[in-house]
Amino acid sequence: MAVAALVLGIFRLIAFPMYADRLIFNARFATYLIAIAVLGGIVYFGGRSASEGEKVFVRIAAVVLNLLALTALTLEASDYFGRQQFQSYDVAGYSSNYQQFWLMREFSYSAIWLIYGAALMAVGFWKKSAFVRWQGLALIAVTICKVFIYDSRNLNTGYRILSFIALGAVLLAISFVYFKISARAPAKSSSETSG
Repeated sequence: MAVAALVLGIFRLIAFPMYADRLIFNARFATYLIAIAVLGGIVYFGGRSASEGEKVFVRIAAVVLNLLALTALTLEASDYFGRQQFQSYDVAGYSSNYQQFWLMREFSYSAIWLIYGAALMAVGFWKKSAFVRWQGLALIAVTICKVFIYDSRNLNTGYRILSFIALGAVLLAISFVYFKISARAPAKSSSETSG
């Protein structure tokens, strides 16, 4: 019954999103935080005491937790820039700021996803969890697709350059960390064989 209630609550949260009139400090974001906290509890306590069969559900909870966090952050950016766009609407029609807020909103999605993916990678390296790292890599791959397919076509030059610079910096950092880890691994194995 608890799992069914949790699934229904998450479905309601995603299928019928509430409107937020303020950034972060609103009922929708608080509701998402509660759902994320519940899933975090499942991941934390389930990871310690779950049997092999139950670990699948713990991993599903971890993925759903990250998807909810991404959805909450993306909705906050969407509503914030949507309010700015609405306020830029004047009697004569849409002002030049309307397009600027639209560009900022689209860029903010890529920035949020890229930062969240990099954070997942950092947590995965810190906790030595390949599962968390793969989630981060998947999110970064989705962001790469968005930057190359959508952002490069629809954003103006300044936002395009920022997207590519941020993406390049994150990819360089990830490859550097992977190189450091792989450089350390053979050194350990060779010292273990000689000892």
